[in-house]
Amino acid sequence: MTTNKTAITEEALVWRSMETCPAGPKVLLLNAAGIAQTGWWDGKDGWYVGWFPLPTIPQEIRDLIEPTYRTNIGALLGD
Repeated sequence: MTTNKTAITEEALVWRSMETCPAGPKVLLLNAAGIAQTGWWDGKDGWYVGWFPLPTIPQEIRDLIEPTYRTNIGALLGD
């Protein structure tokens, strides 16, 4: 959020239809209340109305992650 309570968005990035959402991998999910969350879709749950892939983490950002967590980041992202 910015100081004027607006969100920063990117016009080219839009939620994708649940018809194209892969079951299993961790993704961003948009639920019917309009709330975004990360999670795994089981291919059946009708509560979600949209999805989007997680962003990748470039190396210069990965280098900033605390070393104790850095070893787990690859597993979390499926690397």
